[in-house]
Amino acid sequence: MKRGRKSPLLLPVLALLWVTSINAVSWHSQTLIARNLVYHVDTGAEQVLYLKGFNYDGAKLSYTITSLPLNGEIYQLSQIYSEYGYEPKRAASPIATVPTTVTGSNNRIVFLRTPFGGPRRDNKYAEFRYTVTDGVAVSNEGIVVITTSDALVSSTFDLDIDNWRILWNGAGADSRPHFQPISRGVQLSYYIYGLDAVVHRREDTGDDSMLWYFTAPPKFLGNHWAAYGGSLDFVLSSAEGSFDATNLNLAGMGHLVELECATCAQFTGLTLAMPLSPVFSYDGTITQFKLPLSELAGWVKDPKNVILSWSPPTQCEFVSVLSGLSALRILGDFTRGYESVALDSVVLRHGPGQPVKCYTSTV
Repeated sequence: MKRGRKSPLLLPVLALLWVTSINAVSWHSQTLIARNLVYHVDTGAEQVLYLKGFNYDGAKLSYTITSLPLNGEIYQLSQIYSEYGYEPKRAASPIATVPTTVTGSNNRIVFLRTPFGGPRRDNKYAEFRYTVTDGVAVSNEGIVVITTSDALVSSTFDLDIDNWRILWNGAGADSRPHFQPISRGVQLSYYIYGLDAVVHRREDTGDDSMLWYFTAPPKFLGNHWAAYGGSLDFVLSSAEGSFDATNLNLAGMGHLVELECATCAQFTGLTLAMPLSPVFSYDGTITQFKLPLSELAGWVKDPKNVILSWSPPTQCEFVSVLSGLSALRILGDFTRGYESVALDSVVLRHGPGQPVKCYTSTV
């Protein structure tokens, strides 16, 4: 065999080794995780943040800031605080460029929330991203969310309808709910409400075949991974309509809330619903709902087949839907006849964190 030429028998072997090495690197990178984190930081305060990485082999990890927050500033630790825990906590100047390697001990940085400016308090204050590496592979980006409390986003309707809409209330019906700047007790103060524009009674069951929903504005949509393990809270009330059990649509077993992710399941979509039940029922009175955002709370998944029943989602399916919310709908149409239903104090609250196995699963 001439020098410089590889035997034809070696080519498949070399190709297999190359593919194997690529797959090994890919698998290795998937075992590195930059954890998604939520921190509460008050207005005008500075707080030390711990970035958290995970790997299966216990190798030492290096942390890199890959994006900067639109609100607030992040700093490296000062040398004296990093080594001895003495003030000042932060370096003289904020991190201004990315990527920037974290130099503070225990993978710590400082977040400074300015006393003025930033988004409204009904939305998360800021977020930024980071990665971890063991020197061989680099993780996907982890997201750090900065909020004031456990509320990631909320609508209290203190000023207006806050861009909420009404869906499926009949052709030509007004898609905007009504704003009511009055109080009806502690739980219902400055709220929105909707009315039946049309009632379509089914001949076979007597149910209203067109059920309308309140649908959430963009601030409730997108990547709300942090809501997993938290809750969706809201208040419902009614001033008109008969909520007797015999007058409820679907025998009182319809969907109270629907969460939709259009990009899940390889862009075929995934919808979760919380059915009305003895646990979450509604009788027309002022009612505070607190729906746990967990696969164990009674949520069911659309099978996309009319002959199949809705079934519980997996843990990672639930996380996936919250990470790509394209719609959030709250039922307003409970009865077979005419009714008015009010909505107030909608809050999406965060939980303890995203399960490790759901960072690498494909849904």
